[in-house]
Amino acid sequence: MVPFRNIRMDLMSSKEVAQYLKKKKTVLLPVGSFEMHGPLVPLGCDTFLDWGAALLLGEKWKVLVMPPIYYTYPGASGPWPGTVDISPEITHAYVKEVVKAVLKNGFRQVVLCASHGPLGFILQSVIRSVFQETGEVVIHISPWKFLMPDDLTEKEFGRPMTEDLFVLAMMKVLGLHGAFDPKAKMEKRTEFSHPTISELKRFGGTVPWYFNRDYQHTGFRTDISLRDADRALAVIRAALDRAGDLPKVFTKYQRAVAEDLKKKPWAKDSIWSM
Repeated sequence: MVPFRNIRMDLMSSKEVAQYLKKKKTVLLPVGSFEMHGPLVPLGCDTFLDWGAALLLGEKWKVLVMPPIYYTYPGASGPWPGTVDISPEITHAYVKEVVKAVLKNGFRQVVLCASHGPLGFILQSVIRSVFQETGEVVIHISPWKFLMPDDLTEKEFGRPMTEDLFVLAMMKVLGLHGAFDPKAKMEKRTEFSHPTISELKRFGGTVPWYFNRDYQHTGFRTDISLRDADRALAVIRAALDRAGDLPKVFTKYQRAVAEDLKKKPWAKDSIWSM
């Protein structure tokens, strides 16, 4: 049996999807990027990370998972070898068109799974733009935020989960175990390319920037290896066990918004408090 065969839309027929849509309307859409992650971590890291996470979430929530969107705005890794440097505007336009096409095809709960940092502000724009145009509520979640809890990872590994360890686990989920060994010969932490970026953040400032050292994106660790994939995956599954039922909560929110759109309280004289 092919892993996740019953929830992977890329392995399903159109008839199978039609049967699913008679019962449920939720679909998970991983959105990654193709970019430099230093000399060890694969270029597909962000996509592997959210695709694997989406499959685990789809398995838990019993909902379908689409194949990932691979090429998006990379951010600080733009000029590095191998990175596919797509603009924010093209990323926004493309992801938005995919989302609208999925909605048009019968799904009503589109969950964008994206942990890649620069996608945060872009997908926030996408979901609001879709709502403005269609009235449909789409959600963006970052699996990185709740599948890598500090309490569980520090208990197992003595420090918070790092991206290289997380993608190691997700590559095992995707059947790619052994293609990437995270063990390094030196220890380096992630960092900004210039200290002034942190100083500007004190003012609430954000600026465009590029990495100028290979280790700045993911850092290096000497205390992990291929053997740690199962340990990392166990931590992630433990986090999954205590995660709630997002589709259920999302349904409640969508119904509340639909009710607002129907009643249009902002158009009534009685709405004003004073």
